Amino acid sequence: MPMRFFLLIPFLILGAFKASAQTLVTPEEAQSIFQKIQTLYVPVVKAAGGEFHLVVHWERTTVGGSANRDELKKYVVGVDGGLLLSSRLSSDSLKMVLCHEAGHLFGGQPLRPAPMEWEGPLDESGLSLLSAEGQADYYASSVCFRRLVDGENHREFLKGRKIPQQLVQQCAAVWGARTPASFLCLRTALAGLDFLNLVKEFPISLSDKDETVVDKTINGEYPSRQCRLDTLTAGALCRAEAPLDFVRKDKSAEGCARGTGARPACWHKTP
Repeated sequence: MPMRFFLLIPFLILGAFKASAQTLVTPEEAQSIFQKIQTLYVPVVKAAGGEFHLVVHWERTTVGGSANRDELKKYVVGVDGGLLLSSRLSSDSLKMVLCHEAGHLFGGQPLRPAPMEWEGPLDESGLSLLSAEGQADYYASSVCFRRLVDGENHREFLKGRKIPQQLVQQCAAVWGARTPASFLCLRTALAGLDFLNLVKEFPISLSDKDETVVDKTINGEYPSRQCRLDTLTAGALCRAEAPLDFVRKDKSAEGCARGTGARPACWHKTP
């Protein structure tokens, strides 16, 4: 399978990383994270007869990522060069970026409408086979991020961080007080916060909540940034074990359809 980042990371070590002394993620850390993503998704896509590609777009100075599919079953997760050089990037927020983009490819329903220029595959109703933004967030925290950091000492990542007592209590209620799973819950929510603040500091908080209740699921645009943080936190609180590939079905609703861990009403309308 093509793994283009192995060719690009040495260039990063010699050039771009030296130019950005404030970069928190080393080339070695970035490559390790990329390898883990490959390890997770190459077998999934190969089993479906497709190809998984992870590409670093050095020509893009923006702080972001991308996801795309084509009719030939080519699944592509892209990372902008500006993201890897950002002084706000941490190893966990990089993981969450990659998991969000993977969520568009593997997160299942609700799906995103196909834009006018879309040339990729469509489902029977004419929607793209990319998950909506809210669903990509939910998948990122409830499925992908957990797999990426499995077996690590999550408590170490919490040192020096301010964590709202409300969130501590929520994670403890679901996963048990001061257990490795509860520390993972906290770590996931904090990674979600860092991910959403990659461009700049936004007025969002793990202590707040978007109280909006939608009449119809938002699938064609981004929910509010606070709503997205609520979604990422809900994923951290969902105990259901979900597959890496939802195969266009809405399996995420089976284990956490309502109550703690459910997708928030600020973007998702529960039937």
